[in-house]
Amino acid sequence: MTQEHYFIAQDAYRGWALLGLILFPAMLLNIVLAILLRGQRPAFALAAAGCLVMAATLAVFFAWTYPANVATQTWTAVPANWQTLRLQWEYSHAANALLSFASFCFTALASIARRD
Repeated sequence: MTQEHYFIAQDAYRGWALLGLILFPAMLLNIVLAILLRGQRPAFALAAAGCLVMAATLAVFFAWTYPANVATQTWTAVPANWQTLRLQWEYSHAANALLSFASFCFTALASIARRD
């Protein structure tokens, strides 16, 4: 995409930052799940891993996504290095998609691995 088209496309993400708030209850619920499964070694470890991997998404966001948003004023200003920032923003979102999926898998496996 050209610079003009990319910045137009970025406008579609306006307001999506609020969706990031769902990460906190997701981590909290994984902690609750881990506590409930604390006597069941494999299930507990999987639930804890789900929480840690979800926390890693926040680390990725604040290390790479947020700085790109700040430098571009949430993609409303065009700095000289906008293409580098675009790659940083895109790859951080791809990494977070993989981390979120991994967290989901760990949580699902924890639920399956629990013993009644």
